[in-house]
Amino acid sequence: MSKNLAAVILKISDEMLIDAQKHSNERIKYEYNRSQYNYEQRISMITIGTLGQLGFKKILDDKKIKYSYQFQAGAYDDYDFTINNKICEIKTSGYDHSGWERLNLLYSRDQYEAGLAKNFDYCFQFFVNGYNRKSRLLDLKKSNTLIIAGFIKFTDIEFFKNKNMMFWGDYYKVPIDNLSCFESYIR
Repeated sequence: MSKNLAAVILKISDEMLIDAQKHSNERIKYEYNRSQYNYEQRISMITIGTLGQLGFKKILDDKKIKYSYQFQAGAYDDYDFTINNKICEIKTSGYDHSGWERLNLLYSRDQYEAGLAKNFDYCFQFFVNGYNRKSRLLDLKKSNTLIIAGFIKFTDIEFFKNKNMMFWGDYYKVPIDNLSCFESYIR
């Protein structure tokens, strides 16, 4: 683990898994296919993102932090969370048995530009276990842990343009060593 990183580990409850599945099955009706994934893979991607949002909500509730939250399934949301009038974006990626420690916060150019247009202030990076990189599917029976790797000021993502893009979605590539400690934000 990085010298600058103090990850927070959160257990995924059965209730969170059920809520994420319900939300994903509703939201798939409105999502466009960004990466040419099949239906099952798209459901997995939505579920991964939803688990990150539910995890963030749980932490804020547990710490009694006031926030506003948009948990949309229809029209696109304006934000994931606001805390003290700051817009917080939640990015969640899956990881497999190889671990999360060498992964990065990734943004496609269109997602980043949309975040700028919506005036996002911060981006929080979460990782969920149980992901199979080969099939691009989340195995809910193996998904029991959320890692909150840290956060970055949203406009600072621009400093991490990826010169060696290998696939769609990694136009910006922020190493997790460059994220700030999650706990420093919510204290």
